[in-house]
Amino acid sequence: MSTDILTQYSGIPEPSLVHHVRAIRDKAFKLFPYPCIGLYSFLAFSIARSPQYPEILRRLKDGEALLDLGCCFGQDLRRLVFDGAPPSSLTGVELEQGFLDLGYELLLDRGRFCVPLIAGDFFGPVPGLREGSFDMVHVAFFFHLFSWDEQVEAVAKALQLLKPKKGSMLFGRQVRVEKAGAIKHPASRSGEMFWHNVKSWTGLIALVSKQVGVEVDCQVVCYEGGNQRSTEAVKMMRFVVVLSQSPA
Repeated sequence: MSTDILTQYSGIPEPSLVHHVRAIRDKAFKLFPYPCIGLYSFLAFSIARSPQYPEILRRLKDGEALLDLGCCFGQDLRRLVFDGAPPSSLTGVELEQGFLDLGYELLLDRGRFCVPLIAGDFFGPVPGLREGSFDMVHVAFFFHLFSWDEQVEAVAKALQLLKPKKGSMLFGRQVRVEKAGAIKHPASRSGEMFWHNVKSWTGLIALVSKQVGVEVDCQVVCYEGGNQRSTEAVKMMRFVVVLSQSPA
């Protein structure tokens, strides 16, 4: 899948792929050493691996709007466009402007990729993000970067960005551990991350949805992932949080 988009969308000759991708990865890792950058996780095109992907594409083609939160290089947005989603239905937000710039270098599409990419801190005001603006919010490898309290704030804000109607959807993936808890990690803004198991994650969603005043259906699928240099083996989870009814 990654080879297709890099050769067909970006026009990178196949013999040059490894050198090209490694050079971008190395630049990004110097900007900020996220483990997922070092492990080339951006080549997974997370959104296209979602079981809901056919539904997501259909909804976008029908005019619904999607936000990719913590979009890194914007690679998942390129995947959507490559697969036929209208750019006008898409928006990306990323803290690091440098990652957005590297996305154009990675995919060689500066001047022709017209999806709005916004650099901003999600915990502060971000221009262009208004409550109730999106039908779908995609969040990959983002929430697990923060402490419990920061995750409560971030999930609440993400839910509030959804249109207040049945079927609006927050979905993505993140690390999963057997024993949920806080860990010290240099890639966290506070120096601490909270990594979840299924019970703790669904509990956080239940807590935040109640605070926000929405009813949701939360589904989690567990799968095997890479090791993020932890003393405990790290696995992965996909989650889908769907508004089950419109708020009163």
